[in-house]
Amino acid sequence: MKIRKWVDMGQEVEVEIGADDIRSALSEAFSRVMQDRLGEEGPTRQEVTLALNDIAIFFNALTDQQIDLLTLGQRNIVQVFLFKAAERFKRFQR
Repeated sequence: MKIRKWVDMGQEVEVEIGADDIRSALSEAFSRVMQDRLGEEGPTRQEVTLALNDIAIFFNALTDQQIDLLTLGQRNIVQVFLFKAAERFKRFQR
């Protein structure tokens, strides 16, 4: 799988990442916002933002061909999940 990433010099480069890289990034994102890891203070705004960024990178990296590999039922589960997540975020718009 390939994704596009901006480097500090402002030049777009393409890097090859594998499933293990994605799994690791998502696992790290999850651990950043886990309450039992963080204790009572909870995650910071930056930790939540970094976790959401990792998840966005994952979804943006999926190709149409990869999505097409899923069954209709699996695609519907993801669609409903993402719709519900978007609705939760809408509740906080001010």
